[in-house]
Amino acid sequence: MNNNTSTLWNKRASILALLGAAATFGVAKLTSPEAQAQVAGARQAPVAPELLGESWLNTPGDKPITLASRRGEVTIVQFWTFGCSNCRANLPAYERLQKQFAARGVEIIGVHTPETAGERNPENVARMVKELGITHPVLLDPQSENWRRWGQQYWPTVYVLDRAGRVRFKWEGELNYNGAGGEKKAADLIENLLREPKQTAARPDDSRPALQPVSDEKPAKKSGVGRVVKSEAEWKKILTPMQFAVLRKEGTEAAFSGDYHLKKEAGTWKCAGCGLDLFRSSTQFDSGTGWPSFWKPIAGHVAQVKDADGERDEIQCARCDGHLGHVFDDGPQPTGLRYCMNAVAMKFSPAKK
Repeated sequence: MNNNTSTLWNKRASILALLGAAATFGVAKLTSPEAQAQVAGARQAPVAPELLGESWLNTPGDKPITLASRRGEVTIVQFWTFGCSNCRANLPAYERLQKQFAARGVEIIGVHTPETAGERNPENVARMVKELGITHPVLLDPQSENWRRWGQQYWPTVYVLDRAGRVRFKWEGELNYNGAGGEKKAADLIENLLREPKQTAARPDDSRPALQPVSDEKPAKKSGVGRVVKSEAEWKKILTPMQFAVLRKEGTEAAFSGDYHLKKEAGTWKCAGCGLDLFRSSTQFDSGTGWPSFWKPIAGHVAQVKDADGERDEIQCARCDGHLGHVFDDGPQPTGLRYCMNAVAMKFSPAKK
């Protein structure tokens, strides 16, 4: 949505601060600065568990990489899944770190731990790795074995291992969310680690504790919305061309072109892609912008992420990551927010009588 349209509502509402951090939706994907943590120095740092699994992408001959073979070098290990928008938000940072440090022996290893059946399919993973332009090695972790060994809880999580294989840095969530500066902190630490001597890292330090798994369970979900992951071809089969352009390609419909009208009857606006309930008709208001506007979504059913322009806050469906619109801080009370949505991205369902 064009932010200029907000002036129509500005005349009738006061400006409040935008939400400072995104909530956790669907799978356990964190974006808030509170979720970040940096591991202490070398004296207290635990040894990272060895990586398990024979299915690799982006390695010579798709051969496995072991952390033992990385002794003497600095390694970045990041846990992700391709259906996670927060994981994808970190990809540019990984690419920059790779360009900055690859010539000095630093390697980035992605551990792909899925949540859904679609994400567990190795062909889907290979296709998405190619589509997303990922060039660093990726280990497939379909049964969450590495996830449990590392005591993982959240997608994405980024670790930096020193030359001795010790975990010197841990970051949960987007590295650069809301100016958090995780990428710079990781880069600065890597510079320091590269100055440490190699001779002390010839073999694992068995006297140090290893990371401990928190449980033997598979990755937890933080809400009941689940996940819907489809290929581009699959989405094209079930969406109209305009729905596909908006939901999957982050397009914007023309103002006043869709079903933006205020609904008088009780009901729910649902995602046109996956059918998830998004907004109650009781929270809709007439913003005068030509797009359906709401002052509050259904809790846990939409995700708020930074838009590609770096300025606006994008709203996505928490189940399928479909692009819905944007949120602005010029809405009515009690929230002061205007969730400005594309009508074509949603369908209205009247309440059953």
